Amino acid sequence: MVRNLAFLDGALQDKVAIVTGSGQGLGRDIAIAMTQAGARVAVVDLNAANATKVAEELSAHGEPGMAITCDVSERDQVNAAVAEVVEKMGRIDILVNNAQNLRVVQRLFVDTDDALLEAHMRSGLYGTYYFMQACYSQLLEHKGAVVNIGSAAGTNGLAQHFAYAATKEAIRATTRVAAHEWGADGIRVNTICPAAYDTPSMKIFLDKADDATKEWMLNQVPLHKFGGGDEVASVAVFLASDAASYMTGHTLMVDGGSSMDAGR
Repeated sequence: MVRNLAFLDGALQDKVAIVTGSGQGLGRDIAIAMTQAGARVAVVDLNAANATKVAEELSAHGEPGMAITCDVSERDQVNAAVAEVVEKMGRIDILVNNAQNLRVVQRLFVDTDDALLEAHMRSGLYGTYYFMQACYSQLLEHKGAVVNIGSAAGTNGLAQHFAYAATKEAIRATTRVAAHEWGADGIRVNTICPAAYDTPSMKIFLDKADDATKEWMLNQVPLHKFGGGDEVASVAVFLASDAASYMTGHTLMVDGGSSMDAGR
């Protein structure tokens, strides 16, 4: 769903953004929102067809996008993707690290194997690490902003999701370290932790859930609704914009209030 985000018009005018994992779901919503805000967006995704489709779709919301096929878990591919963006778009002002292996399977901690943990870490943590390093010189030159995508599954320690939760908390730690080290460079780094938002992966989960499970999930959210991906995306635009110029190292919970009782 794409809402009217006219209040964001011009917030990212003349900026160039990379959004990883933006061939579908939340990444796509962020790419659209940033385009609506005036940015030119590089749509980076492992699926070439999805990346191309979203890049073409962006022209209906503002500037046309650029599609790049990239496995974020491979440093050489990340470096090549960043170089291509600089060559064709001229600069990089914003990096959104959203790509994440979606093998979010329920598995007890004692039953988690190395393959599952590595699949999550390689796409989420390593992908974030590789792109941040590759974009550093551009972010330094243009006093840019990084938005990393964490998860309430990590902050809340969601049972039976160790690999996913551990990866997302590692990304939050990466955010804080970089915020400390890059603050003097004028680079801001923040994390968004969404929960219970309306994306394809959540719809797949809900389609399999019984009515009692769905009701239980809604009851964990004070706003008593599943938020839209565009509601998360608008926060990403804010963090990337000058409106958040004095914010770095923060985690913003975009979860309808479901993490309030965790004391964060």
